[in-house]
Amino acid sequence: MSLPRALSMSVIAATIALTMSSLPAQAAPPSPASVADAYSVMLTASQAQAVGVKKHYVAGFTVASTTKGTPHAHVCMELTDGIGIQGPGAGSVLTSVFADGRGDWTFSVDQEIHWYTNEQSAKKAYNAIVKQVKRCVGQQLGDASDVSGETTYSVPTILTNGTKKAKDGDPFLWVNSKTIYPGAPSLADHDYTTFRLFGNFIQFIELESEGLGATPLTKKQIAAADRLTDSLGDAWQAKFM
Repeated sequence: MSLPRALSMSVIAATIALTMSSLPAQAAPPSPASVADAYSVMLTASQAQAVGVKKHYVAGFTVASTTKGTPHAHVCMELTDGIGIQGPGAGSVLTSVFADGRGDWTFSVDQEIHWYTNEQSAKKAYNAIVKQVKRCVGQQLGDASDVSGETTYSVPTILTNGTKKAKDGDPFLWVNSKTIYPGAPSLADHDYTTFRLFGNFIQFIELESEGLGATPLTKKQIAAADRLTDSLGDAWQAKFM
């Protein structure tokens, strides 16, 4: 069984060397003190369990930075024809992720903070995401495919999206996706992601149920993710803004 996509992305981001390019230099990576402050207000085990992660879990906290070259962008999904949904990358990304194994499938929740050089850069990235998220609707073929020999079998992903506001009025975007492969039990990937902008940061909260026989996300879990979107974002703002 493979690791959840969120966990796999975190491990990769923390271990591989960054590809250099002609892009402008980024801001300096967060200092050790800033990383410690960030860790204190990011997703915790108790919060992950409130969303649905079991008591026996795998956890990860990573910081990926570049002062030059290719910045980090959150890739939410791909639409038909390989069109990726993402905004301009940030120089630094901090990730806190928790996942549990359930036989042949996994459930995970993660928080990503994309740390941009300034508010203008973050706003530009967020506006790009807003524009692209509107396209996350209906049936898409994206990266949900399996290649066998010379034949590619495309499996549709059903997407919905929208905007919400927390009780305190803070707005955020959301995308819900569902991919189910044929067979019994079915190989499935159920994913719910929120996007929130504040200052020179963009926060992503993602729930994912993935694997053989993976169960759909419940309304209760989605509501809990929405609350995390607000509470974790507010905690970050209080610490860094």
